[in-house]
Amino acid sequence: MRLQTFYCAVLSVLLLLCSAQGRADSAEQLFARFEPSLLQVRVLERASGAKAAIGTGFVLADPALVVTNYHVVSEAVLAPEKFELEYLNSSQQKGALQVLAVDVINDLALVSTDYRAPHPFQIQPQKPVQGATIYSLGNPHDLGMILVPGTYNGLQKYSFYPRIHFTGAVNSGMSGGPAVDANGQVVGVNVASAGNQLGFLVPAEALQRLLARFQQEGQSRDLRADIERQLLASQQSMFSQILNADWKLKDFGIGKVPDEVVPFVRCWGESNIEKDKEVLKKVTAFCSQSEEIFLSQHFTSGRVEMQFEWLEGKDLHPLQFFSLYEQNISRANADNQALKEDVTAFECQHQVVQQPGGQHAKTIYCVRAYRAYAGLYDVLYLAASLDHQQQGLISHYTLSGVSQDTARAFSQKFSGAVSWQ
Repeated sequence: MRLQTFYCAVLSVLLLLCSAQGRADSAEQLFARFEPSLLQVRVLERASGAKAAIGTGFVLADPALVVTNYHVVSEAVLAPEKFELEYLNSSQQKGALQVLAVDVINDLALVSTDYRAPHPFQIQPQKPVQGATIYSLGNPHDLGMILVPGTYNGLQKYSFYPRIHFTGAVNSGMSGGPAVDANGQVVGVNVASAGNQLGFLVPAEALQRLLARFQQEGQSRDLRADIERQLLASQQSMFSQILNADWKLKDFGIGKVPDEVVPFVRCWGESNIEKDKEVLKKVTAFCSQSEEIFLSQHFTSGRVEMQFEWLEGKDLHPLQFFSLYEQNISRANADNQALKEDVTAFECQHQVVQQPGGQHAKTIYCVRAYRAYAGLYDVLYLAASLDHQQQGLISHYTLSGVSQDTARAFSQKFSGAVSWQ
């Protein structure tokens, strides 16, 4: 009986080893088959001919196009007089690339090429099952093409922009590469990494929608105009959910403030009220839709951020408290990256307003316009209570990439949701 048990145990180990070897062979075979269909996408500075940026692209079977991330090719889209694109394949052959269509919301680009791969990629029409092994391919840190196995964990929770949560390393340079199932069919596109074996992929459905639009409309005549339309449509979709939601309020210091108003706006908090030596007691709540839309290396959009601070200094002289209160107010700023080349200067309106309950507040409402994308603005709002000498409530929000109508509607809803006594 013991001998039989021993043989069963040995057989089990051998089966596990064979299974592991089979998986290794499968990954090796996948890479060998599809490596010629992977391209390094290079952004070249025309004057010097030197690389300004690199990423990964992959060749599709039908239509014969290259897919990559928009952020990989953005410089060539925004400044074609300064930058151009080329590919480098696994045989060290080079060739020109041209951007045909983009989806900035999902960070995708379709690029034309004269290169024809022997085994181009196909898109998997079905989603993998939760926990399935998938493989991310790309060129990390310009070290050569690799294959990284990982786990498909479904769509990222609490996200407005659908992203696949991939347990595997997606490093710099792998952006735009494919993530494939065991059959080599594309289930997603590498887009970002949060470190510690945590990566994010654009779902294949987003790529299919971009391909369908391209097949219907053809090559874009004006990529900037397309980007503008995509930004406006995205913010309208996002804010229709935010503005139509039933905002739940919570007690906060001397007032009430919004909590997590929609699933993709998450809230956190901190305080120092347990620290006896702190003369200024502070409770802070942060709520944000923290994902960003990449527009350029120094310009992002798409964020929503709300912040609330309750401060109390009962042992401070009112003038001391007011000085500290003013310092906290002055820290408010825009929540997205932008340069003066991207946006105008903020224009601000200052008011003292009275709430229905009789309380007063100083409000600041600031707007700056996007220079290249008409009808889009960043908005900064701040309100500070004025009726108490040693305590106060500051409410603040920033919006990036919204229309003026959306900004006004959000301001009205936000102002009506914040109250204090």
